[in-house]
Amino acid sequence: MSIFGVVCECNPYHSGHGKLIAEARRRGADALVAVMSGDFVQRGEPALLSKFNRAADLARQGFSLVFELPVRYSLSSSERFAAASVGLLDSLGAVDTLFFGSECGDAGLLYDAAGAADSERTRNTVSSLCSLGYSYPAALTEAVKANFGERTSSVFLSPNNILAVDYVRALTKSGSRMRAETVLRDMDGLTAHGVREAAEAGEIMYSLLTDETAGLLSEGDTSDPAKWDVICMASLRKISAEDLAEVPDMQSGLDRRIYKAAREETSLKQLLASAKTRSLTMSRVKRAVCNAVLGIKGTAPEIPPYARLLAVGQGGTEILRSISERARIPVSENLLTLSATSSEAAYRAGEEMLATDIYNTARRKPRPAGEDLTRRLFKKD
Repeated sequence: MSIFGVVCECNPYHSGHGKLIAEARRRGADALVAVMSGDFVQRGEPALLSKFNRAADLARQGFSLVFELPVRYSLSSSERFAAASVGLLDSLGAVDTLFFGSECGDAGLLYDAAGAADSERTRNTVSSLCSLGYSYPAALTEAVKANFGERTSSVFLSPNNILAVDYVRALTKSGSRMRAETVLRDMDGLTAHGVREAAEAGEIMYSLLTDETAGLLSEGDTSDPAKWDVICMASLRKISAEDLAEVPDMQSGLDRRIYKAAREETSLKQLLASAKTRSLTMSRVKRAVCNAVLGIKGTAPEIPPYARLLAVGQGGTEILRSISERARIPVSENLLTLSATSSEAAYRAGEEMLATDIYNTARRKPRPAGEDLTRRLFKKD
């Protein structure tokens, strides 16, 4: 049996995800396993829909198992996000292929770009450029261009290519036996970002969405940007400068700028604009803010300490039996069970439960605290 692993946010599920599933099947996948970001996504924002709803959609549409990427990792840089996601899939012991979309659609070119990014020449050039005020992504692109040529550096000009390169780097560094396969992203303009923008404007793209997602959007059961704004401003005005300095990715004085902006600005949009500098991307600033609001501090191991199951689709039970025999990390749908496996697992589970509770406060239809402990595992009939 060939099992393809997919890393996704599914924010929300739309017909583009269906194309990915169909292509994976065409390439020989007997089953698909997802690692999905939870209630907060890599760009440093609350997801449009709850992780439980999004995981259920993936299971309904063809994924056999859907695992959650812990919030500490979903709110990380592309490199750490990729390493954690790939590490979790690899630790299951059952996935043989990492499958992802990219703008180039060329696995060989992605491997070339990964090698270029990790070369000593590139690292030295990146260091020099960052000292001149370049953001890391811009410095990396220029460094690869200078050392390896324009064809290889062009890979770093597209966001999904960058993430794809980081997947390949993670596979290489970890010595994973999973092979990488990429598919050319359909450039028809269909993106989850477009679906979210339309929903925010009151337009629901029914033809692109599942009935379940369309229903949730029509009912207004989504995260609320206005509530998130208030939560962020209140939290950032309360946190001390010392605690803010312990939040991940607060280098280059970002903690001091956020602390100052929280006291001078009156909205999250103003705060982000005030805290950002030329050398920092807006996504990084938003992730730092999100981590601060969720109380995430310090460092974390590269690979999550457990695999938390959110949904089971067709064929999932059989795959779980195989995983139970091979997995190198604890696997369960129950966070309390997982938290008992190690002190690290207990710490990450605590972060997850708090993040879910805060997310449920920022919904248009708020929910009580403790959903991570009361929500039943979704199983497709």
